[in-house]
Amino acid sequence: MICFVVALKKEAELLLERAKNLKSFKIADKIAYSFELEDKECVLVISGIGKVSAGLTTQILIDKYKPGYIFNFGTCGGMNDSVQILNYYAVEKCCQYDFDVSAIDDVPVGYIQEYDRVYFDAHVNGLDFLEKRNIASADKFTHKYEDVKTINDMDCSICDMEACAIAQVCTPNNVPFVAIKGISDVHGKGTQPEQFFENLKKVGAGFPDIIIKAINNIKF
Repeated sequence: MICFVVALKKEAELLLERAKNLKSFKIADKIAYSFELEDKECVLVISGIGKVSAGLTTQILIDKYKPGYIFNFGTCGGMNDSVQILNYYAVEKCCQYDFDVSAIDDVPVGYIQEYDRVYFDAHVNGLDFLEKRNIASADKFTHKYEDVKTINDMDCSICDMEACAIAQVCTPNNVPFVAIKGISDVHGKGTQPEQFFENLKKVGAGFPDIIIKAINNIKF
């Protein structure tokens, strides 16, 4: 069983067109789909945007289906020139750049005390056809210089609003986490909100082939 967590329906709908035996239902008031893809049993939930929605969805899927792994895909922003618009990257490490207790605990930005870490790992074995990047997550659309600087200082070149929350939930449940992100906008290449809306559909169009190739190549 593969369980997919995807923030937006627009990011998932073209993949669902490739599915067999597609059925829709609701999980915790969220739109969900069961289907077969490449002879693999799958469930995909449209989590909604943000870390809380993504984390809630992930825990529900783990409890209900006990999946072999959780797969997150979707658009993200590029924070420097090492990434290109409309390119796809496998996530290697995740962190939360809006989680900051450094003023009271003298720890780095993103440090989660109960896990004694800043970064959570994503599974990349078998994804050699994609370049690897670290991702920073926060509950905001990132376009301000100070946020971009923080993300780059944390050795991340892409950002989103869900990945690290999913990775953090997967960690104590001992469920592997896989994430592939497509770049919709890059800081310094123009107005990022305009880039996002212009490229959202284009990035989504490339996901089906990438995701199918990934699930046929992932190794554990």
